[in-house]
Amino acid sequence: MTSNDQRGFALPTAIGALVIIGVLITAGFFMSQQELRIGVASHHANMAVNIAQAGANEVMGNWNGYQLGNIAVGADTTITDTVATGVWEVSIRNANNFVYFLTSRGTVTEGGARWAGASRTIGMVTKMIFANIDPPAALTTRGQTVVKGNALVDGTNTTPPSWEPYCGSFTTNDTTGVLTNDTSIISTSGKGSISGSPAYEQDAGIVDSTFTNFGNMDWAELTTLARAEGKDVTAVGSTINQTMPALTASGRCNEAELTNWGDTIPTAPCGSYFPLIYHGGPVLRIQSGGMGQGILLVDGTLDLRGNFLFYGIIIVQGDFETQGNGNRIIGAVMASNGLLDDQSITGGSQITYSRCTIQRAILNNASLSRARPLQQRSWVDLTAVAN
Repeated sequence: MTSNDQRGFALPTAIGALVIIGVLITAGFFMSQQELRIGVASHHANMAVNIAQAGANEVMGNWNGYQLGNIAVGADTTITDTVATGVWEVSIRNANNFVYFLTSRGTVTEGGARWAGASRTIGMVTKMIFANIDPPAALTTRGQTVVKGNALVDGTNTTPPSWEPYCGSFTTNDTTGVLTNDTSIISTSGKGSISGSPAYEQDAGIVDSTFTNFGNMDWAELTTLARAEGKDVTAVGSTINQTMPALTASGRCNEAELTNWGDTIPTAPCGSYFPLIYHGGPVLRIQSGGMGQGILLVDGTLDLRGNFLFYGIIIVQGDFETQGNGNRIIGAVMASNGLLDDQSITGGSQITYSRCTIQRAILNNASLSRARPLQQRSWVDLTAVAN
């Protein structure tokens, strides 16, 4: 064989070149597939974050004070819903009734079994923003007022017996029994008594606007919100008998019933219902027993005739009177008494100041309270922690 004999060289070279080309093509396909997977995974991870954020925004934007306001301090509840591309699950933990921590998990469901399943978890610290209704005394009023019979007006802070789990974060300071523009025309008779810290106090600054302006909200806005909630009870008439909790056929709280003003037992179906109630006057009499909670607005005179229990705030543009036994207001009353009529709180009626019922009446009303993120450092990615 001569040195120029090159038989068989071309075939191995061609096969080697084909192998190399095959490897390059396979690597190209593999890398393309990996790039596709990375791209899809990144896209779905971002989508999962957006779903989680959408869930948190949905909870904050539609803050349900009736449901979420009844979470005990330190406890939580979970809300779940679906969007076009996935599912979100938001856990709401009550830190102290004013601050809530939201943990929102978003999971992608689009893309079938091959691509679905990406999930991300975010955390958000929110603070309650609510109407500034802050009664300074058990009874804030004007004009001549007499407490007689066995009646009591007491500024000593009180927590309703079954409400302890929901009241731990509220201040417990006592306040004035009766705050008025002229203490010289406040009196007691018989066994009627006024107590507090102090029992009564004079404030010449008490004027019409004391009973109509509440921070950034006024009387007209409050009554408009009450009508929007469907709790304008003017049509019921000047006399209302037995305001009691009402249930639907399925056992849920029937908020559409005009004489359903919630239930003072927190665990009852209407226990987390704190309505904003309005009566257009000129006189509202509540008699024959009953109960309620929330905020009662009366555009005239309010006359309680016996065995009426109310937790929260009562604001009256006329005068406030009670008679008979068993009337108990745990919270605060603000009575403008614009005509400076004689007001009498008599019988066995009691007005007892309660910071907890006042705050919960506001915080648990969907129209008066909202959860908003803290202005700084409210958001955190919890995916690594959650997984």
